[in-house]
Amino acid sequence: MRMAGKDVTVLLRAWGGGDTAAGEELFETIYQELRRMAARQARAREATIHPTALVHEAFIALAAESITDWRDRAQFFAFAAVVMRRLLKDYWRRRQARKRGGDQEWVVFDESVHALIGSGIDVEALDDALTRLAALDATQARIVEYRFYAGLSVDEVAHCLGISPRTVNREWGMAKVWLADQLRTAPSS
Repeated sequence: MRMAGKDVTVLLRAWGGGDTAAGEELFETIYQELRRMAARQARAREATIHPTALVHEAFIALAAESITDWRDRAQFFAFAAVVMRRLLKDYWRRRQARKRGGDQEWVVFDESVHALIGSGIDVEALDDALTRLAALDATQARIVEYRFYAGLSVDEVAHCLGISPRTVNREWGMAKVWLADQLRTAPSS
């Protein structure tokens, strides 16, 4: 996908190679898309963190990562979504610690899962279930992260993971059913 300015993949590779100017141009080029991703994640979790703050924290965390061989836009945005997920989980935990058992944050995971489990999902329970899923099937866990957290299409996920779109759809379906079962039986906080 081409965006304003240079091609994102070219900028990612230059930034990965240590070109700080490319990193700055990359940030300007992808800022709005990252902000939309952050707003979607914050809104889904009813988090009070501002999307702009989440984007800046995520970009700082991405810059600190040791990844230097960015393949393409899809890989970068998938990783950015995972970073945002972790930041939101940390934010949620800090907020819960301050409240000492106050109101819980809820997130609507997916319409089909939502229908199975009720009004919402506990963010921490979802993260714990996703961690357990990763231990059982790392591919399914990555698909959930890329589809749910990054908002990537089936084709983009297939490209990132080097598998067919049909496999992504099959694994995504199985992961949703497994997670719904885990979240339905998870003890409430």
